[in-house]
Amino acid sequence: MARFLAAFLLNPLWHFWLAIVLAIILFFGGYRQATKYLLAYAAIWLFAISMSPLPQLLVHQRERRYAVVDTNCLATLQLNPAHILVLGAGHTNAPGFSAFDRLSEPALKRFLEGYRLQRALPQSKLVCSGYSSSGRESQAEAIAKLALDFGVSPQDTLLQPKAFNTEAEARTYAQRFGKDTPLILVTSALHMPRAMFWFRHYGLDPIPAPTNYLVMPDPGYETFTWGPSTRKIEMTRKLLHEYAGMLYAKWKVR
Repeated sequence: MARFLAAFLLNPLWHFWLAIVLAIILFFGGYRQATKYLLAYAAIWLFAISMSPLPQLLVHQRERRYAVVDTNCLATLQLNPAHILVLGAGHTNAPGFSAFDRLSEPALKRFLEGYRLQRALPQSKLVCSGYSSSGRESQAEAIAKLALDFGVSPQDTLLQPKAFNTEAEARTYAQRFGKDTPLILVTSALHMPRAMFWFRHYGLDPIPAPTNYLVMPDPGYETFTWGPSTRKIEMTRKLLHEYAGMLYAKWKVR
């Protein structure tokens, strides 16, 4: 029930349709002024999340907090060996497909960033994280299989298959590995602020390695655009998820 309620509240289109339904009910109930306010709210909300550049601006503001890791600079930091922790981001256990196809797009991009960094630090360990809600193969195991396909030695991969959310990933890593080994944290750029919050809460100080950017300003193209776009709605959904996740994290550790 809680999961359904969270999915409902964090879906930006539900806010629009809820306002429309309430407006219809109030209209037939004779509350004409309240109906006008709700319809105005619905129109402004839909415009903001689907046509204005607001979602792109807010996503970019959050994604730019941490810079992409330059592998040329890693050698100067004396991090080899290090742990490169790739956080979970969803997968499927559909039979007959390779690990590459079974990972979600964010999970695949996180793996590729971890692989890029592991190539730059050949003595490092790739720590694969992510659980399975079905009890079958975990995402950590799927990432490890893909790493093997990419030529990473099984001895250079470590699994963290039971962690079911960002807090659990931070807590599990801290309990298992402690603070002695340098840690590079790989996750989506939008998710990185919340991930860093939890890892620091558990006494770790990882080097952030963001990837899977949703907004990448290109001088040759207009990045922040006006006009209808379902991609903007999806950005809003992910933003609401991160805002809610950060609020919950700060409430929990208060």
